[in-house]
Amino acid sequence: MEVTIGQFAKLVGSTVRTLRYYDKIGLLTPKNLNKNGRKVYTRLDWELFQQIMILKHFGLSLNEIKEQMTNQKLKNRELLRVQKQLIEKKQAELNDKLEVITRMERLYTIEGISEEELNEFAFIMLDLFRREKSQIQVWEEHFIADKQLMKEIKLLHDPEYKKKMDRETWHLIQAIRKAIQSNDSTSRNKIQEILNKMDNLFPASKSFLSLTDDDHFLSKHNHEFNNYFPEDIARYIYKEMKAYYDDKENSSDKDNNK
Repeated sequence: MEVTIGQFAKLVGSTVRTLRYYDKIGLLTPKNLNKNGRKVYTRLDWELFQQIMILKHFGLSLNEIKEQMTNQKLKNRELLRVQKQLIEKKQAELNDKLEVITRMERLYTIEGISEEELNEFAFIMLDLFRREKSQIQVWEEHFIADKQLMKEIKLLHDPEYKKKMDRETWHLIQAIRKAIQSNDSTSRNKIQEILNKMDNLFPASKSFLSLTDDDHFLSKHNHEFNNYFPEDIARYIYKEMKAYYDDKENSSDKDNNK
């Protein structure tokens, strides 16, 4: 088999431009010439082209393909293992992104939430969802010696639990926003009511709140916890959560002293 570049392009479903580029970078360079002195493609070139397509399919760049085919840097089995790991990593990243989008879409379906209000704080919620996985990993490492707390942290992986907490988190942000605007007792009571629901769902929140005063922890994990929160809302949430747990602790002390 000896065919011209145009014939070969049709045979393999490629283009003359692509084949010339492969020739230029030394990836697929025909060795045979016809009687007119032009390069022609042989059965061996066809086989090499198929190898290139297979390696491209598995995600290798042209430079990586050239090195692999020239130097056999990795044996085929090892190459497949490495590419499998890369694909699995990309797949996990895509699944994480899909989950963030799905959770955000779900908020738009909750009765009583207007799309306009949600749009205003969409990036806050998206950032919370985006960072959640890495934050959970940090909490698991930090609290690994606390068996009870570790049980509660495991709840954060449960899709149904996430659905409930997403809804309450959104309600909390909305309540905080209204409280900042009106600064009345009704708004503040609403916040405390939501915090009580969240505390019942996830008692470990108190332990996480204590980390906001841990300079060493924040310095070490600043990247994971530098959330996209307007300063006034973040400050108000901290103040209200601290007040909630202080009141709860005081009430517990009074009950124990009776």
